[in-house]
Amino acid sequence: MRDIVLDVEAHQVTRAGEEVKLTQKEFTLLEWLLREKGRVCRRTTIIEKVWDIHFDHDTGVIDVYINFLRKKLDTPDQPSFIETIRGVGYRVKEEA
Repeated sequence: MRDIVLDVEAHQVTRAGEEVKLTQKEFTLLEWLLREKGRVCRRTTIIEKVWDIHFDHDTGVIDVYINFLRKKLDTPDQPSFIETIRGVGYRVKEEA
């Protein structure tokens, strides 16, 4: 996926060989999105799976964390590898 490598056992993310520091929640969100690669991930499902909250509460927090990931992992010359599906959620592109 683009030059982003997630090592679950080492709890480490690298991009182009350089380590990217992520918080625990950012790491968990990225890991979950990568496991669902190519599928649309609804905000309510993300909040349940990543935050372990089982009701449609503050799904706006997801948008904040997606932006954190984009700032840390995207490159200026390419579109984001996390695609926004307006009104629904997010998807990691298959070719990412």
